[in-house]
Amino acid sequence: MRLRRSLGPEECFTVARRDVVVREVADLLGYFDIVVIHQDHNERSKVDAVRECFPDDVHRIVALVPVRETEAWMLADPEALGEAAPTRDVAWEVSYDVEKVADPKAALKAALGGRRDAERDFGRLGQTVALDTLRKVSACRRWTDELRRAMERLRFL
Repeated sequence: MRLRRSLGPEECFTVARRDVVVREVADLLGYFDIVVIHQDHNERSKVDAVRECFPDDVHRIVALVPVRETEAWMLADPEALGEAAPTRDVAWEVSYDVEKVADPKAALKAALGGRRDAERDFGRLGQTVALDTLRKVSACRRWTDELRRAMERLRFL
């Protein structure tokens, strides 16, 4: 049993055994109208498997499924990269689908100047990436479209 300091659940990590993820989602569904499940490329069918466990709540479970990793999405906005690394000349070309980048974390680290702790900058960078730019990334667009449909079904929109 987890002790809680607040009225809601603690932070949940869904990179775990499937039964653990199902328990976490069940807990979240008790508190929230919509639960977003993140599924990277190495977690094939996780969202579908979890949805099968909650047939009455499928419409409340939204999948966030990047082609490889969501970190690639931050590469779509060269202006935000420049702001995150103001002392470095960020010459990142967005002339291709950023989700085809084989190792987005390494590309971000290089774009941010190769700092040993570049992941520390990912949070700040994620807050400055332009939403209009993110809509150009197909996986992000799929996620926001699914989230919108869930919100419409629940009559939030």
